Amino acid sequence: MRRSLILAAVSAALAAAGPAGACDPEAVNEQLTAVCDAALQPAEAALEAALPHATVAERALVAHHLAAAREACATGDPQAGARTATQLARLAGRIEGRAGLDGPVLAAAPAR
Repeated sequence: MRRSLILAAVSAALAAAGPAGACDPEAVNEQLTAVCDAALQPAEAALEAALPHATVAERALVAHHLAAAREACATGDPQAGARTATQLARLAGRIEGRAGLDGPVLAAAPAR
């Protein structure tokens, strides 16, 4: 009896809140931006270590895609921002590997 009363109360509260009361869209956007930025930070750190060893073409590619990722995070497209961050981290790893560095990306990889 008590359990059904609690469930009824919770159901009534959720129904009264409706879709608008379920979440604050602005707060959701802020959290998505924070998640996107958090995904981008390790890629930026890896690129910082790798860029001195990058070619001119790689540096231009990084600059273009890093700006696009930052823009995607800021404008509310965390999927695009996080996807680009992953690709940038992979590029940093390739640059590190080619240069024979033990930078952030390769150091984070498990030893075999």
